[in-house]
Amino acid sequence: MSSSSSPHPSSHPRSSSTTMSNARSSTPEHFNVLCGCGFRAPLRTALTEPNVGRRFLGCVSYKGDNPCKFFDWVDPPTCERGKEFGNSIVKKNMDLIKDVEDLHKQIIDLKKTETELKAEIRDLKERKNGFGLEIEQ
Repeated sequence: MSSSSSPHPSSHPRSSSTTMSNARSSTPEHFNVLCGCGFRAPLRTALTEPNVGRRFLGCVSYKGDNPCKFFDWVDPPTCERGKEFGNSIVKKNMDLIKDVEDLHKQIIDLKKTETELKAEIRDLKERKNGFGLEIEQ
């Protein structure tokens, strides 16, 4: 892996098939790699096919206006079974996130309905008192 004293890794062409040994991928030196922008390249985890779960280092400004395009895989390519499993886990997670969002919307709707019903009960009680009637609850 490169350090601040060697040429920037983005100056060397890399393909998506670049691999590293497992021993190397677990060393702390990855946390001190600088991208071409001069910032520490954060360790990230891919969440897209076909590399779900695979860790990589990338430019801190990759979504910014002028990223240096530094990118380097930390983990070796994932086997086909691992890809299938990772993709299924990501899909399940996305489904659960959607379910939670839907439940939050339902809670908001139910609270609104509760408020409306409480107001209606209050109005009925006020009318009952105005007519001298008793309504059991």
